[in-house]
Amino acid sequence: MLKKSLRISVALSISLFIFLSVLSFISAGDDRLLFYAKLIWTLLISFLGFCIYQNGIISKYRSILFITIAFFFFLEFKFFRFISFTKTTIPPYCHIAQAPTLFNFLNSQFLAITSGQWRVWGVLTLGFLWLLIIFTIGQGICSWVCFYGGIDEACSKIARKPLIKLKISRPWRDFPIAFLIFLLIVSFLQGLPVFCSWFCPFKMTEAFWESDPVMRITQAALFWSALVGFVIILPILTKKRTFCSLICPFGALVSLCGKVSPYKVTINKEKCTYCGKCQDLCPVFAIENKVSHEYKISNFCNRCGKCIDACPADAINILSKQTGREIDTRDIFVFLSLLVTGVISGSFVPRVFLQLIGLK
Repeated sequence: MLKKSLRISVALSISLFIFLSVLSFISAGDDRLLFYAKLIWTLLISFLGFCIYQNGIISKYRSILFITIAFFFFLEFKFFRFISFTKTTIPPYCHIAQAPTLFNFLNSQFLAITSGQWRVWGVLTLGFLWLLIIFTIGQGICSWVCFYGGIDEACSKIARKPLIKLKISRPWRDFPIAFLIFLLIVSFLQGLPVFCSWFCPFKMTEAFWESDPVMRITQAALFWSALVGFVIILPILTKKRTFCSLICPFGALVSLCGKVSPYKVTINKEKCTYCGKCQDLCPVFAIENKVSHEYKISNFCNRCGKCIDACPADAINILSKQTGREIDTRDIFVFLSLLVTGVISGSFVPRVFLQLIGLK
C-alpha cells in the first residue's frame, strides 16, 4: 500500500474519529463513564488508522486491532461469565452460528411478519446487519470485524516461521462451502443449530448440550478437537488461520455473498514477478497458482492486506469493481473496515475495559 501524505493521513483518521465519536455518544446514552471509555477506544482505532495510512502497511496494524478485539471478547463472554461464576445458558450473539441456520432465520422472519409479531421480527433482523457489512466490505469482515477470527490469528503469530508447510488443493479449500450446505439442510430439517451443538470450537455457554452423558462426551470431544486442532495447534505450526479457512461456515457464506462487494484484491499481471511470496504468506489459502504460474486471488480472500504489504513488486492492490480503475480504493476500504470494526467492537470492548479497571 502506498504511503499517504501527512495531511491525508490526518484528515482520514480525524474523519474516522468524528464518525465513531458521534456513534459512541448516541450509543452510550446517559452513561458518561461508558462514553469516555468508548471515546478512548475510538481514539485508539483512529490512531491505528493513521498508522496504516502514514506507513503504508495494512496487515500489521489490522492484526493488532483484530487480536485485541478477540481478547476483549474472550474476557466478556468467557472470563467474566464463567471464572466469575456468573454462569449462563444464553449464548452470545454469534454470526458464525447464523450462517448454517440461515434457512431457520429466514423462516423465523417469515413467521414473525405473517403473525404480526413485529417486536420479535425487529430483534431477529439484527442478522441483516451482518449482510449489510458483507455487502459493504465483503470478505473483509473475516479479518477486520469477526471477534472469533482474532483467536486463530493470534495463535498463528506465535511461531516466527511455519514449522509445517501446509498447502491446500482447491477441492479441500471448497470444503467449507460443502459443510455449509450440509449444515443449512440438517439445521432446517431439525429446527436446531447443529453447528453450535456439535462442531463449534468456541463453546462459551451451557446451551445446546445434550442431556445424555454419552452424547455430551461426544460433543465435548468434537468441541475440544476443533479448538485444539484447528484454532490453536495448526495455526501455530503452519502460521495459517486453519479454522477460518477450512471449517468456518460463516467464512463460506461470506465467500459467496462477498462477490457483490465493490472491493476486490487483484494481481497486476504486468507487474507480477511470480515470486510466490503472496501465496506462501496468505493465511487463508486464497491465492491459487495456475499451470502457467499465474497467481490468482480466489473468492476466499478476506482482505487482510498481508499479500499487499509483502509483494516486492507492488503488484497486488484493492480495486473497485464498479470503476475498474486503480484509484485510492484501498484507502476507502481501510476507512470503511475500521469504521465497521469500531462500531461492532465498541459495543463490548469499552465496557470490558471498565470492568477490568473496576469501574463497572
